[in-house]
Amino acid sequence: MKFLLFLLIVQIHFTFAQTDSLLIDDFNKFINVSADFYTSPVRFDSEDWIKLSSVIGITAIASLADKEVRSFAQQNQSKFADDIFNIDKYYYIEFVGASIVAFYGYGLIGENNKIRKLAVKLTEATFLATSITVITKTVVGRGRPYQQESQYFFNPFTFDNDYNSFPSGHTSLAFAYSTVMANEIDNIFWKIGWYSLAGLVGYARIYHNQHWFSDVLMGAAIGYFSGEFVNNHDSNANEQAQFNIIPFPNGIAVQLRF
Repeated sequence: MKFLLFLLIVQIHFTFAQTDSLLIDDFNKFINVSADFYTSPVRFDSEDWIKLSSVIGITAIASLADKEVRSFAQQNQSKFADDIFNIDKYYYIEFVGASIVAFYGYGLIGENNKIRKLAVKLTEATFLATSITVITKTVVGRGRPYQQESQYFFNPFTFDNDYNSFPSGHTSLAFAYSTVMANEIDNIFWKIGWYSLAGLVGYARIYHNQHWFSDVLMGAAIGYFSGEFVNNHDSNANEQAQFNIIPFPNGIAVQLRF
């Protein structure tokens, strides 16, 4: 009996040691990916600079249509649309944070490395997108559409929420999360679903008069490229799950393989 108790204690100690090791490894990976992200501009090639310039240029051009898009969104509202575009109340920090904790806890306790690594990637992407967004908001200080009639009113270097319009934080967070999730399964419908949810969040911010059209475009770009950076990082080998729809005479079956 004492020997069995000794074995149980050894097993528990070994399990906690493994868990501690995984936590340390995941934290170190998060730090390394973040460091690579923030220093990536020094390694940009011509293609990267073209992408960055294109995003800035498209956003600047889109700002010319900011008022028209806002007017369209404000003049085309209904109970049905209200219900749909309430998505920005749900697909935000609470959902993102809770799902990451749930994924990581399940992956750690259930020894499912695929799910645990997914949680780490989601943490990386959403943190990177949010940090860039918050810094840009503070530096730019753009007035929100409910605060200013002009889309070109700026009060730089402020923490005042009324002047933190550019870029959209909800949109950057949603696109960062969706970009990582979309990459997890090699199926076009899965990808369309996640990017559609992020797109709805973006339009919801215009619908609720919280952001200009160009705020949303830049937020989407920040979120997407943050997610893609994480997906393509050397430490994140592409281990996509397989999602298949199999037809049968009496119906269909959905197969999901990790």
